Amino acid sequence: MESNKSLSVLQICSASQAIYGAVQSLMTLARMQREVGTRVEFLTFAGKQFGGQVRAEGFPVHEVKVGAKIDPRAILRMRRVILDGRFDLVHTHLSTSSVNGCIAARFAKVPSIATVHGMSGKLSFSAATHLIAVSEEVKRHLVRQGVRGEKISVVHNGLAADFKVLDRATARLNLGISDTDLVVGTVSRVTPKKGIEDALAAVAGLKQEFPALRYLVVGDGDGLELCRALANDLGIAPSVTFAGYQTEVGEFLPAMDLFLFPTHKEAMGIALVEAMAAGLPCVATNVGGIPEVVTRETGRLTPAKDPQALERECAALLRDASLRAKMSKAALERCHESFSAVAMERGTDAVYRQVLARG
Repeated sequence: MESNKSLSVLQICSASQAIYGAVQSLMTLARMQREVGTRVEFLTFAGKQFGGQVRAEGFPVHEVKVGAKIDPRAILRMRRVILDGRFDLVHTHLSTSSVNGCIAARFAKVPSIATVHGMSGKLSFSAATHLIAVSEEVKRHLVRQGVRGEKISVVHNGLAADFKVLDRATARLNLGISDTDLVVGTVSRVTPKKGIEDALAAVAGLKQEFPALRYLVVGDGDGLELCRALANDLGIAPSVTFAGYQTEVGEFLPAMDLFLFPTHKEAMGIALVEAMAAGLPCVATNVGGIPEVVTRETGRLTPAKDPQALERECAALLRDASLRAKMSKAALERCHESFSAVAMERGTDAVYRQVLARG
């Protein structure tokens, strides 16, 4: 295959909506691919809102009804879409998409790439020609399950170039936060594995030294009411704002002085990249692919499920405005150099062409 030939790619994704990390990263990739001349079409699952969201962005969309983890009828319909579209490659995301989509690609005799966005089991991706892991830790996780290392490439998720960040004064004004208040914040799904309860416990401890401290949580999930109750039990409810799910997190991040990411499990953490794009130092847990994102120059890492460690590291940074300023500069530089949409598209394209070159 010619190295400069424009490719034609079918992106297959079973998502219900374009919210949160994996699907947002897919959309960032697809937009960038279209910008550089790749023909990109989507295959989505019928009855899901995601198909309409993708169509609204101007991408051709094929919808297929899928009723099971392995659906023979859906696989045959997918095969027909692949053949009719004359695609060079099929690229799948999420487990059910990858099971059905990669089998369909095999039947159509078209190479398939599956991106593994989380710490997933290997079986959902076993039919893929090649795998993309979003972090070295995800690759190690797959290799430990017996997947050959040469079958896996690492391409970190990237942030869209047009990611918009408000100025600090406007963000705080919109939220009713004083310019002098210290604010720690988290952008995350609010579920038990994301560790928001640990962050609340850490904030309760920090309030002893920083009485005016505020905690801003952007996101929702099945643990939201439990966290509201915990904030009340800890006596910090008046200082905690649960902002719910927001499509434009760049309107909230600049209101923070410090980004807190207390997750128990994480493949990479695109929310950390968004925080770095807003110039925020990060205190995060040392799990999964997070150490590939947060360095000593841009933040601090703590053990998971350890509120006291979160409290200690946050306190040290909240006391030192000059250190936070240094980390802010380093975070911006690292975000732009290592986690851009351009870098993600180039890395993905290189994988495509390596797979096609192998025939």
